[in-house]
Amino acid sequence: MTLTAQRKRLPRTAAAWLAGLALTALAASGARAAEDDPLQFVEFVEDFEAVCVQREGVMILVRNRHPSKALRVWMERWHMGANTGDRGKSELSPGGEAEKLGCSRTLSGKQEWRVIRAQFIEAG
Repeated sequence: MTLTAQRKRLPRTAAAWLAGLALTALAASGARAAEDDPLQFVEFVEDFEAVCVQREGVMILVRNRHPSKALRVWMERWHMGANTGDRGKSELSPGGEAEKLGCSRTLSGKQEWRVIRAQFIEAG
């Protein structure tokens, strides 16, 4: 390979190296952004509590999956596909007990909770 061919090839190699470096940095920043998103640590859990099972449902609980940060979570309740206007706020400890929200079914139909907002807070 001549010197001229090497000079022409070097920029492509450098460009490929820089592109690879940029992709690695982008992936790392995406992973950090995911770790900083409190919503990804909110988890709804189901439990078979007698009063709910009698209604052919389950108890719905919410918990914090983050190992070290506490969360404040705002939720709204939906009943039979309609927003009820009921809103609640929970403070969840890292690795703490799940908090009961209610049965997945009432006497008149299905209900669910949806997260409106979540944020990390100082545990205390």
